[in-house]
Amino acid sequence: MRDFSVLSDVEFEELVGDLLGAEHDTLVERFAAGADGGIDLRWARPEGIHIAQCKHYHKSSFAQLLNAARKEAQKVRKLKPHRYLFVTTFDLSVSQKDRIHEIFESWMTGPGDVLGGKDVDALITRHSEVERRHPKLWVSTGMQLFLALHADMANRAEALRQRIEKSMPRYVVSPGYQSARDILTTHNVCLISGPPGIGKTTLAQMLIAEHISMGYEPVEVSADINEAWTALRRDHPQVFLYDDFLGQITFAERLPKNEDKRLSDIIEKFSAAGSGKKLILTTREYILRDAKLNYERLSDLEAKYHFVLELQAYSKADRAQILYNHLWHSDVGRACLREIAKGGYKEIISHRSYNPRLIEYCTGRAFDITSTGYPERFKATLDHPEKIWKVAFEKHLTLEQQLLVNILCTFPREARLDSLHAAHTSLCDSLGVISTGASFRESLDVLEGTFISLHKDVERNTIVRHLNPSVTEFALTRIAADPRIIDAIVRSAIFFDQLTEIFLYGRGGSFFRRGNTTLMEALGRNKDQFMQAMARTLDSRPLSQIEVQLGETPTVFMIDPPDKMENRIRFCLQVDLEWGIDPILLRSAIDLLISRWRTGTGDKASASRTLESLSQHSIGEDLLNLAHEALHTWFDSKLNDADDWYFYANHLSEYHGIHLVDLPDLALHFESFMDRQLLEGSSPYNLDEMKSLAEDFGLSVLSDRIEEAIREEYEPDDEYEPDGSRQSDEGDKGSDEYIADLFGRLGE
Repeated sequence: MRDFSVLSDVEFEELVGDLLGAEHDTLVERFAAGADGGIDLRWARPEGIHIAQCKHYHKSSFAQLLNAARKEAQKVRKLKPHRYLFVTTFDLSVSQKDRIHEIFESWMTGPGDVLGGKDVDALITRHSEVERRHPKLWVSTGMQLFLALHADMANRAEALRQRIEKSMPRYVVSPGYQSARDILTTHNVCLISGPPGIGKTTLAQMLIAEHISMGYEPVEVSADINEAWTALRRDHPQVFLYDDFLGQITFAERLPKNEDKRLSDIIEKFSAAGSGKKLILTTREYILRDAKLNYERLSDLEAKYHFVLELQAYSKADRAQILYNHLWHSDVGRACLREIAKGGYKEIISHRSYNPRLIEYCTGRAFDITSTGYPERFKATLDHPEKIWKVAFEKHLTLEQQLLVNILCTFPREARLDSLHAAHTSLCDSLGVISTGASFRESLDVLEGTFISLHKDVERNTIVRHLNPSVTEFALTRIAADPRIIDAIVRSAIFFDQLTEIFLYGRGGSFFRRGNTTLMEALGRNKDQFMQAMARTLDSRPLSQIEVQLGETPTVFMIDPPDKMENRIRFCLQVDLEWGIDPILLRSAIDLLISRWRTGTGDKASASRTLESLSQHSIGEDLLNLAHEALHTWFDSKLNDADDWYFYANHLSEYHGIHLVDLPDLALHFESFMDRQLLEGSSPYNLDEMKSLAEDFGLSVLSDRIEEAIREEYEPDDEYEPDGSRQSDEGDKGSDEYIADLFGRLGE
């Protein structure tokens, strides 16, 4: 009998649905994965509705199965189907079938409507095409059958077989599986790469199991590719697995002398049509990139045969099914499963650090899987996935590459390549680490896809960012724990924004809002150097500049955002509240801001907020008056657009306490401005705000005219017909409803 234990209850229902559809040559309806009301499967016949209930009780006793059947009978009485089938993986005896039939006798044609494991097995044999749609089942069964008939191979592959049998039940067949199969079919070689914990090894094991079931002899390579050459047999199909073939350290250190040639030769040999050999390799993405830089043979072969498969992020449906399979096949306690069923799964499957390796850990015996608070413990582990990143960071990266991961934490979520290169070079110099243009590019190649990602923005500039937030959190934890790195980052900073970012990561208020107490304490111990760096970089160019086109020409140049200095002053005030800033630094910063306001330079919205912050801070009355005078003169002298009027009016009413209705000359000026706007048809975008200003000035007629302009602007188009968003199918495995029903099973 086939091994149904590799399937979850949901996967078993899907199998039975396909079998019954093939057996009765009809469409069998399937329903959401939650509480089913007595119906798992349903199909219509001329004589009436037929219903099937599936019970995958591979770990249960017959007494438990019989008790479950009695509970189902209560639901069937309400449904009153013409025919009812009870399907289970339990290997039923004749008497056991009879006892279940007695419960459902009113809706069954006989004991034959109770299908046990052997009956399902017979259906699969009769409909082999159905089995091919459920690879976990036929791969597992075929592998076990082949190894049972070939004891010599089974003995050699025992350790591999055990690992495959352990991982297969939790595996979720994803698009990557079919992609890998296609590559192997076409090229006989498949190299699976991706970040740590993404599921490379599990996918490779599924491919190995499939080929074993097809009659291939499995060969596991552990030390070097010479093992594969030694194990080659001309008279028998073979499948080779070389997991982590580039090792646990860098590629150049890992490969013995001439191994690259031997590896290239065997790939060429296997890729030949009719070779009867398959080779499956796995490696971490950053090590593969390192390898390609060091050995041209590997790059040339990949370009020739296209045998590399890069595993990508999982879909929401995949995440949910992977978690469900792990839980269903685990020993997680009933109380913990109920917590998951009540919504505890939500933060897990949506977590930014989700990956199968962490899911396996949190559902295994090394984790607390019995005490209450299980979802919270699960999430806490995802919040801090250092165990995975730590090994990759410490053992696979050079110091120069580690510093690149670290310095990226001082950039606002992403960095332009030129700015990152300059900051990285400065950090390396401060620590005495040699870094060249070539080694910087090599570091990017090694890190891309694992610790960082690269892409082009709309202007075709290369943009660098951490691969995901968990990498940033990991790097920040490393930085906070290393006084030497903290000191070097602060001393080497060449952009003011670097200091802003690292401070906000510690204090809270950056991308990770909760802050990092350890990091903040480490920065506090370096506050004198921090403030010296602030003074040194106060007028440095921002990391985020604005691209401006010169008239109608193709010439493009970069300028600072208008609110550059306002933002920096407010940051200085935050630092002052935290540590107490050097008065000379604060005075020089505010003097620089005042000089900009006197020339009409800055952003008025940001300037208003900054003046308010200054007024609430102890900077001295004389300095505050100078700042206010400069801002007021700027606002008063430039009233060219609606924004100018809005900010000036707000400044008068909120800062000075002036009622606009008491300023008739200014009211006439505003009325003249709005007359021109309305007559020219160039109504400002903020008409609602202009209407409020008209009312504050006492200009009721103007207010009515603006109201009319607002109505005209937002009058609906009679010909407009909404498209209506297409609702996803009820059976969409990525929908919130389906996922809620799926995990709801765990609470039953």
